[in-house]
Amino acid sequence: MIDFLDNFGVLVFRRKRSSFLPHITIRVGGTDFHVDSYPGRGFNLITHAHSDHYGLRNILNFKAVASKETAKILSIIGEKKFRGITFKVGDTLNLNGVKIKTYDTFHIIGSTAFYFKDFDVLVTGDVKNYEELPKCSLLITEATYANTNYCFEDEIDVFIEKAEKGEVFGAYPIGKAQRAAKILEENGIGFEADGLIAKIAEAFGLRANGGAKIVSTKEVRKYDGYYLSAQKFYRKRITLSDHLDCRGLMEMIEHCDPEHVIFYHGKPTKNFEKELKSRGYKFSTLDDLEYLHL
Repeated sequence: MIDFLDNFGVLVFRRKRSSFLPHITIRVGGTDFHVDSYPGRGFNLITHAHSDHYGLRNILNFKAVASKETAKILSIIGEKKFRGITFKVGDTLNLNGVKIKTYDTFHIIGSTAFYFKDFDVLVTGDVKNYEELPKCSLLITEATYANTNYCFEDEIDVFIEKAEKGEVFGAYPIGKAQRAAKILEENGIGFEADGLIAKIAEAFGLRANGGAKIVSTKEVRKYDGYYLSAQKFYRKRITLSDHLDCRGLMEMIEHCDPEHVIFYHGKPTKNFEKELKSRGYKFSTLDDLEYLHL
């Protein structure tokens, strides 16, 4: 169990019913802030619209908190209007007297980090670019590529070259596909897509008018196309990731300069933990957190 959290004036814990609920809760005074989790008493902070961050579970939750862009994406994929509290990324929120500054993490459209200003606690969600994030005492962050075997660079030049030859690309329909579409438009190639990929793209000013074809990762095999991913289990892929690699995660931690790191989404590998320890960083994972039956 973590006994140092009193130093920050917050309680970070996991909720448990019959089993653990996803991700974490931060209790500030008498108010709970559930991060990327099922609805609960208090507020639900939604870092972005990917399904494993539980935004759709909160689409009708009046105390769900999400960026305007995240709310728009959730409304498209959920086919219901997001009923929670929305904000422009960069705004400072005041929720029950708790001030929370928001920052762009550049993971997907609308992705947001939440900084509890009076407690110096930062929750990042998933991150592609950390440069705008503030320093903090307690950093609560992701660990998708917290593995020293995962060091990579985006292969944008390769992507453009293959697109000009008419190849087909598989991408996650929410976020990755729109990033790919934007790259193709910016390079004068254009893109072709339909379904959810096209709907979200159009909602943010990207119109499918012909060009390189973008399909979901479930469909790309039909075309013998390329997966846009850094995941090594894809045999035919072009590296295009919306996450920091292992070096980027370490650089982000150095940039934020926390006293302690909690990895709340994903778990670092032993080799990454060893590197953290060698650099003098204290850290915890979800396994170290206390849990409360709620």
